[in-house]
Amino acid sequence: MAIPSSGDIAVEATSEKKSSSNDISAYQLQPLDPLYIRFSGIQEQQQLELVIDENGKIGLLHLEPIKAAGLTTSELEQKIEKLYIDNGIYKNVSINVTMTAMVFYVQGEVNQPGQFPLTTGTTLLQAIAGARGYTAFAWKTKVTISRHGKIYRFNMKELEKDPSKDVKIEAGDVIKVPQHWY
Repeated sequence: MAIPSSGDIAVEATSEKKSSSNDISAYQLQPLDPLYIRFSGIQEQQQLELVIDENGKIGLLHLEPIKAAGLTTSELEQKIEKLYIDNGIYKNVSINVTMTAMVFYVQGEVNQPGQFPLTTGTTLLQAIAGARGYTAFAWKTKVTISRHGKIYRFNMKELEKDPSKDVKIEAGDVIKVPQHWY
């Protein structure tokens, strides 16, 4: 999902599907998301921990790489089950896919930097608040989010004035509040 444009906000162009901020939908898997996959009804493979690769795919025993990015965990479960059964690899298999370690990080000039659990709908303003707010030395107009190798810059004073421009945090985001030199 691209981060919306506003004022001092750098933006990435994307062709991904967008949902309005009021639309609550299931999380769609992204590259670098960690997964836990449990197999039931078979002997040889009981559980796997893996990460979706940068191309949005996962590798499983006996199958070609599977596109996982853009799917929900339920959709991925159904896709894996269908591939194993349709290809005659297993007659009866049940797959359970869950996300592991859905977290984001807040660094720099906040009162409690660290790793935080990601809940659906968490925004940048909420993430900063969850880190107990800014220190006296925070440079609020230069806050960044590092996401999938790209850096986005935000003027938090503008977001605080107009919370409708606030952005959603994704798993693995690194939020940095730099130090302001007076």
